[in-house]
Amino acid sequence: MSMTSTLDTLGKAARHNMLIVATCRKCDRQARFLARDLASLYGHGRDPRNLPFVCSNCEMRDCKVTIMGNPYDRTPETVVWKPVKVKL
Repeated sequence: MSMTSTLDTLGKAARHNMLIVATCRKCDRQARFLARDLASLYGHGRDPRNLPFVCSNCEMRDCKVTIMGNPYDRTPETVVWKPVKVKL
């Protein structure tokens, strides 16, 4: 059993300093978020695979969500998006 199968909530992923990666199934655009940022917005008990991601490129709502470890020790820089609530 892999570690990611036990990380079923944003709170658990945040405790391990994980990234949540949303990949559009239509255009393959990726966005990376810190699990702790998403947990503060959506709640620590929320399943990251059920978050309402929308592709900023093609506006599709069909995104594959994966949980990954922090790649900072292998890559010089990683772009991480910061989620915010916006009132319209």
